[in-house]
Amino acid sequence: MVRSFLILQGTASPFFSRLCEALIERSHAVHRVSFCGGDLLYSGIHASWDFRGQIDSLNCWYVNKLKSVNFTDVIMFGDCREIHSPIHPIAKAHGLRVHVFEEGYVRPHWLTMEQHGVNGRSQLPRDPAWYLEQRRFTPPSPVGEPTGYNLFERAFHDIRYRAANTLYAPRFPHYRSHRPRNGFFEYAGLATRALRQRQHHKDSDLVTRELLDSKKPYYIFPLQLNSDAQIVVHSPFDGVQRAITKVLTSFARHAPAHTWLVVKNHPLDTGLIDHRSHAIQLARELGIADRLRFIDAGHLPTLLDNARGAVVVNSTVGLSALHHRRPLIALGNAIYNMPGLTWQGSLDDFWRDAGQPDMNLYQAFLDYVVHHTQINGDFYTKTGIAMAVRGAVRRLEAVTHA
Repeated sequence: MVRSFLILQGTASPFFSRLCEALIERSHAVHRVSFCGGDLLYSGIHASWDFRGQIDSLNCWYVNKLKSVNFTDVIMFGDCREIHSPIHPIAKAHGLRVHVFEEGYVRPHWLTMEQHGVNGRSQLPRDPAWYLEQRRFTPPSPVGEPTGYNLFERAFHDIRYRAANTLYAPRFPHYRSHRPRNGFFEYAGLATRALRQRQHHKDSDLVTRELLDSKKPYYIFPLQLNSDAQIVVHSPFDGVQRAITKVLTSFARHAPAHTWLVVKNHPLDTGLIDHRSHAIQLARELGIADRLRFIDAGHLPTLLDNARGAVVVNSTVGLSALHHRRPLIALGNAIYNMPGLTWQGSLDDFWRDAGQPDMNLYQAFLDYVVHHTQINGDFYTKTGIAMAVRGAVRRLEAVTHA
């Protein structure tokens, strides 16, 4: 069946452009929307519209565009961006299918493509019995084929995207990025971090050896990016430092006195907000400075394999913790936050009372999620994009209901 796709903002990469080309080759109609210079740069040669107005006029603009073309589907990257939020009720009212791309629930080598929404907006059930029942019909999840993903290629596309935003700013005078910081400040932070990377790895290796040699039990708390929707939309925290405060305070008051806490920074953190200093100062005030270790790198599988448990907000590290059979608590609206997988009691009780996850349930959940929401590929490398486009087109053409 021939379809008509409205393509909203994508990644800072050629992925959406390649996807559009593939859909057109399959005789589908495609219209892209550019909200900023970066979108324009990566829009390709497809039929496109510019949105140049104020954000409060976007509702009417979307409605008018949907009236002008008989669209069947809407595609976007990230469902919580200010420019994407208005389309959800409008698409529902017009009977359109909504497809949302996001970084993979399962890492590495996978990306997410889900109907309706992702993460906290996902319509994946939170009922353990449902997944156990579905296991009868769901094939085992395959091992992802490597995509060749590398951070440098991602950074290259991001720099081009932001440079185009600056170049075409007069054309899109009202555009506001979902990222709160000026790109040049972010790049300066990432460059500084890159220069320190060797030392970060050295320091984290020392901490890991200290943990393993001492055989002292520890918990691990991986951080997320401060502006990530997983924090600002799908969690009770207004920023990462609020989450750090809650976790460290609870650990100081309720964790067994002989246990340690390892806080691991996000690998893409820019350092513009000093989480390390905040955590160390708070630990001093709480009297647990000797039991806290803050690292900016580290081999996560080793750390998880030997941890007493893991605390996350909504991080994909949660699935890795389950894979390593670690007791887990999720402090936000994570797709895997359900009885049998995560601790359902309070954080204060987690430190002493949480048990291992149900691995049969975990495998049933993983098989379903991979089969229905994950695509082998990435958004940034030639190989990964080609893989992702093939998988996305197959998935899109298989969907026949809104």
